Amino acid sequence: MSEKKAEKAGQRTRYQQVAEALLADIRSGRLPVGCTLPGELELVEQFGVSRHTVREALRRLEELGLIGRRQGRGTVVQARQSAPAYVQSVRSPAELLQYPEDARLALVSSAQVRTGRRLARLLRCPVGTEWMQLSCIRRFRESKLEVCWVDVYVLPEFAGIRELIGRRSQPVFELIEERFGERIESVDVDIMARLVPPAIAGALGVEPGTPSLTVVRRYHGAGKRLLEASVAEHPGERYTYSLQLRRGWQSGGGWGAA
Repeated sequence: MSEKKAEKAGQRTRYQQVAEALLADIRSGRLPVGCTLPGELELVEQFGVSRHTVREALRRLEELGLIGRRQGRGTVVQARQSAPAYVQSVRSPAELLQYPEDARLALVSSAQVRTGRRLARLLRCPVGTEWMQLSCIRRFRESKLEVCWVDVYVLPEFAGIRELIGRRSQPVFELIEERFGERIESVDVDIMARLVPPAIAGALGVEPGTPSLTVVRRYHGAGKRLLEASVAEHPGERYTYSLQLRRGWQSGGGWGAA
């Protein structure tokens, strides 16, 4: 199994196994503070792995502050214990700021747009980029209460997914992956405090200028290509983001954020 497939499956990769073995030696004192680690080629032979795997394992230990490279001495043990990091482990982009199952999107309108300076800055794309804008309301099925207004921006070539919004419970990025064979490689999320714009206040049942929690998501595919972005406006007191962190030195193979 490849390193990437092992990570996706939540299994320990080879570099993680090497890092954990070296970590155990450091914590036990077999590799005391101040000692020089064996060279890369020696570690390759010791663990039966590639040089790339050894380098990645050493990089992880260096990130923890346990080892460091010193001119003329090689890689030296700097500490037995790392400062504990708090890690959020996310298995897929669908778990980022996840909504309750009862909250569904409903398409309000769609239009092809070009980004001006303000929108381009928000989406982090060049000015003049063409998008299919899908304006939606997310509301609870039972109570009909509006959770948020969402402007979803997808590349024009993905415009066909608009017919699936509201009919399928999947997130938009999953519809893009499924229908167009794309793969989301990374997701950026910004959370900020703003005010509900007058244009959407009526649809949300609030006064213009009501405090809003704004969540911007950007979904990148191969080559960091921006495939989708969304801007969600949540009126105050209608949305709470709860986060549970665990203390550890790695994210367990999921989409990790420390």
